[in-house]
Amino acid sequence: MQNQSGSRTPRRRCPRARADLRFQPAPGGLALRDGQGRRSGPLSLTAALVLTYCDGAHEPSSIAHAVAQTLAPQGESDALRADVQRIIESFETDGLLV
Repeated sequence: MQNQSGSRTPRRRCPRARADLRFQPAPGGLALRDGQGRRSGPLSLTAALVLTYCDGAHEPSSIAHAVAQTLAPQGESDALRADVQRIIESFETDGLLV
């Protein structure tokens, strides 16, 4: 994408989870099962919440903001925002995003 001056501007990417992923109860929390029956390891509450926002409509910064508002005690939102970014990158590495 180019701006008016002709230079390239970065496109904001809104992560989107694969459509075949489903949450499944697992010992100690939740796991994911895909359409081929493969199951992930356990997800933290934070990771599960992040995945629900990976709908293709939310940018990573807005996901981090929403998760921080939901889960972060006062003064701990910066650390949680960094954790959200790490979780999104992990989802991408693990092939959970399209």
